Amino acid sequence: MAAERRSKGPREFDRDLLLGALAQARKALIEAQRAMRPKSGLSRSADAVISEIDEFAFVLTGDRSHFHASAHGSPPRSEKKTA
Repeated sequence: MAAERRSKGPREFDRDLLLGALAQARKALIEAQRAMRPKSGLSRSADAVISEIDEFAFVLTGDRSHFHASAHGSPPRSEKKTA
């Protein structure tokens, strides 16, 4: 008797592996876009795919800016209280 094969549920996948692949695809699109005319149909199509990647990452992580670089700079100053 053959062993029953269980199909995977809709949330049974390697989330980190998927996010890594999406990050690579997003980065490749952004790099390719640099050689495109800004208002061309190809550039607008790349923008649309990048937006969909961002939306998919939001659904997976709950963070709308998951792939966006975080701002860097000095941390906020702590105020010194004088007595």
